[in-house]
Amino acid sequence: MTRTLNTRKGPLHFPAFVPVTTFGEKYPLDDLIRPYLPRLAPAVMVSAFFLQDAREAPDLSVPLLVDSGGFASVFTAATVTRTRAGLGVIDCQGRRITPSSVLELQERVADVGFTLDLLIPPGLPTRDARRYHALTRANALWALHNRRRTDLPLYGVVQGWDAQAAAELAQEYREAGFEGVAIGGLVLRMSQPDMVDDVIRAVRAAAGDLPIHAFGIGHPDHVGRVSRLGVDSVDSSSYVKYAADGRLYSAPQVRHAHLTPHERVHLALCNLAAAIGASLPLPTARFSTLTTRTLQR
Repeated sequence: MTRTLNTRKGPLHFPAFVPVTTFGEKYPLDDLIRPYLPRLAPAVMVSAFFLQDAREAPDLSVPLLVDSGGFASVFTAATVTRTRAGLGVIDCQGRRITPSSVLELQERVADVGFTLDLLIPPGLPTRDARRYHALTRANALWALHNRRRTDLPLYGVVQGWDAQAAAELAQEYREAGFEGVAIGGLVLRMSQPDMVDDVIRAVRAAAGDLPIHAFGIGHPDHVGRVSRLGVDSVDSSSYVKYAADGRLYSAPQVRHAHLTPHERVHLALCNLAAAIGASLPLPTARFSTLTTRTLQR
């Protein structure tokens, strides 16, 4: 079934690979790649965690998806606390990430938003996992009830730590009126493919006709697999991380050293094309040949 999500910049058609970018000075390669993204991808993802450092709001011709930055909950020295209102907040690197701060940022700049989730990594004690699950649920419902922009689609986020728990929450989100369901934590479990498959199938069945997004899935092999299981969209920054390391998805064992920034841009665009199954501005074969020749000089 082909799904579509309506945004203020027009419809977002699925299936879709959504490249992740950053704004600010921490990852300069992103600034060189970003002008190409609207030509290749149907949308762009940025994390609220990094968007806080931007000097101005992003100006893109395609929909801008803004996730919550909830991955910060697993950073070293990060702490998660429960407020008196029963919401989960994250303190990390001198920042406090709250459901209200995330929603305020999304309503200011985003075309699609995702609720603040707390990552449940493998090995987390069951008591803590259930606590994070409950806080993720509370954060999502709070955001939905406090959303003011009627043209901001919201995805309720579930954690992929347990298929039944994820499915029950996905069903609750569907009944509450969310425009989509997103699954977090799968990338931490890619070494457990059966578990990942079970979570996706369960959420797909519970979400009904809502689109499903899976965070952090970037390698073409993984993108194809989760798509066949019912995921409508994925996002990843691995296409540029591989390029920054001088590598292509198609030959990850080969690392090209001493590349110029523009040569790394070439690698990133080849990786992106492989992930989204899109055509490059140049025919793919010709572009790959040009890239190889450049690297051999």
